[in-house]
Amino acid sequence: MARFRYPLFSTLALAMAAGPAMADPGYYWRLSLSQEYSRGATFNDRSCEPPGGTAAYFGCVQGQDGRPIGARGDFGASLGGELAIGMGPVEGWRVELVLGHQPGFAFRGDANFLDSGDHQPVRGNVSHTRAGLNAYLDIAAMSGRDFGVFEPYLGAGLGVARNHTGTMVYEFPALPAQPALTVVPGESSIGPAWMATLGTGVRLSSDSLVDVGLTYSDHGRVITAHDDIDVVRGGDLVARIGVGGTRARLRAWGLMIGLRHYFR
Repeated sequence: MARFRYPLFSTLALAMAAGPAMADPGYYWRLSLSQEYSRGATFNDRSCEPPGGTAAYFGCVQGQDGRPIGARGDFGASLGGELAIGMGPVEGWRVELVLGHQPGFAFRGDANFLDSGDHQPVRGNVSHTRAGLNAYLDIAAMSGRDFGVFEPYLGAGLGVARNHTGTMVYEFPALPAQPALTVVPGESSIGPAWMATLGTGVRLSSDSLVDVGLTYSDHGRVITAHDDIDVVRGGDLVARIGVGGTRARLRAWGLMIGLRHYFR
């Protein structure tokens, strides 16, 4: 059996294996909104030797500040939502199929190319879509404690994410011919993603709850294309050069609120 990479997933799996007997499935739907705040991210070369004889965009060398050349910043914040269909196959446990979308991430940062000034702004928009399977341990049901209208839970999820990167623009305001910039085409990537959450349901009625929680998500890779870039100096296109793609990782904390309703 493959080893679990993250302790939280191992804990949830062991608790489920030792959990109580099967219960009434308790089917439900959940609709939620989440505000996510990205962690710091760095774009670097996907390969130091891209296929086709093209050059790596950053070059896999050190920049003027002694760090590898790249673009360092973050993806800002994004308001998004989730739609899920779930059930409770084991008392104290819930599982759900979930579809989520975060359209508003936007990378803002600085590059550190050689001989291009200390301030090299970088910008580009990113949208994130995911589908996966979440599992929740309902703490009150498992512990036998009564928290009143509150139903705290611990959860984790695995899934597949599609991240679409728009055009990325690298600006060089210290160069003499202004505007001086490089336009890098974006691309979409599909790959694994995971999340962990701590939250609580607040019971409104026998069938409905409001869910509130804190989430941490690894949304997977964000990439730019292995393609031609446009080099602009003084507002004119002076070169079109084929380069390798770049990549960064999109990770975020989030605040979630939603409605969970059971079919009775």
